[in-house]
Amino acid sequence: MSALTRGAAAVGFAVVAAWQSLAAQGSDPAAVLARARAEYATVRTAKADFVQEIKNPLTNRTLLSRGSLQQRKPGRINVTFTDPAGDRIVSDGKSLWVYIPSSAPGQVMRMAAGEGGTGGVDLAATVLEAPRESYTLTDAGARAVSGRPARGVTLVARPGADVVFPRATIWVDDADASVREVAITDEQGVARTIRLTTWQKNVAVDAKGFTFSVPKGVKVVRPPR
Repeated sequence: MSALTRGAAAVGFAVVAAWQSLAAQGSDPAAVLARARAEYATVRTAKADFVQEIKNPLTNRTLLSRGSLQQRKPGRINVTFTDPAGDRIVSDGKSLWVYIPSSAPGQVMRMAAGEGGTGGVDLAATVLEAPRESYTLTDAGARAVSGRPARGVTLVARPGADVVFPRATIWVDDADASVREVAITDEQGVARTIRLTTWQKNVAVDAKGFTFSVPKGVKVVRPPR
C-alpha cells in the first residue's frame, strides 16, 4: 500500500470514527436534553407558528388547532389561534387569561400565572425544567419535524415521584438544539402535542400582545381553589 493510499485510508477511518462519535452523542438522551436546555436559556423573545393536537382517550376524540405565539421572558406569552379563530391564551407575567369562545363562549378564565409566569402554556419550558432525577430518560429516535432533522427524548416519571406530568416526549433540532415538538400526557391519559412549523428567536415582538382586554359582555371566572 502506497503512502498516499495509506493516508487516504487513515482519513477515511478518522471520518467514520468522528461520525460514529457524533451519532453516539446525538442518541444520548441526557446530552440531547442538556443541549436543548442550554439553547433555551439563550432565548429572550420568540415568535412561532404551531399546530396542536389533543387526543383524549376518555372521549375517543382528537382535536386539531393551529395558530401563532409570541413570547418574552420572563413570564409573558401570547397564543393566538387561527383555527379555531378568536381563541387566545395570554400571560402578562402575573395573570394567565384563557379565552376559548369556540368551546366556552361568554367567559374568560383568569388564574395566577404560576411558576415561570406562563402557567404551563410553555410546554418546552415545562419539560426542560422538569427535575431529571424524577424521570427515566430514553432515546425516542430520529425523525424530521417540520422538515428539519430532530432527535427525540422520552421522559417517564419514576415510581412515587411527585411530578407535573407523568410522561412526555420532546424533539430537539439537530442543527440548532431548539425544541421543535413537545408531547405531554397527563394523569388521565390525555396527550397534548405542539409542533412548531416556524421558529424565530430573539426578534422584535409586540408588547401589546401580552395584555388581555376582557371583551364586552364576557364574564371573568376563576378556577375553584
